[in-house]
Order: sequence, then C-alpha cells, then structure tokens
Amino acid sequence: MCMNICGILVHAKPTSFDGVRERLLSVDGIEIHGMSDEGRVVITLEEDDEDAMSDALHKVQTLEGVISASMIYHHNEDEV
Repeated sequence: MCMNICGILVHAKPTSFDGVRERLLSVDGIEIHGMSDEGRVVITLEEDDEDAMSDALHKVQTLEGVISASMIYHHNEDEV
C-alpha cells in the first residue's frame, strides 16, 4: 500500500472564510496548517490511493467560496 501526501495552497474569498474552513475540514484526509486574513489557506491531504487523492483535490477546488486550489507538493511512499 502507498501513502500519498500533498501540500495544497487554497485561495478563498475572504468573505466566505469561516464557511470554507468548515467545508475543507469536511473532506476526509485534510488538515489545515495555516490561514491568512487575505483568504490563503495551507492544507495537507493524505490518501492511500492516487485516484482518491485526485478526487479530493477536485472536491477542494470546487468547494463554495474557493477561488483556486493548487497542489504545491506531492510525496508518496510505500508503507512498511
């Protein structure tokens, strides 16, 4: 089995910030690491399956209040 970890930078509408935070946390595998007043959010996404990771990234990109979400880091490794 392989573990995939992605670092994602999300740009959200500042007026929708609280709702975006809640919606992000509703996506399995997401952890929020930082938020700015301008609407930038740094998250990680962990998934075992690359297809599930891709689906989760797409879900983040289409959340209400999200302007954009870009993968800035990806790491995968076999679990021991």
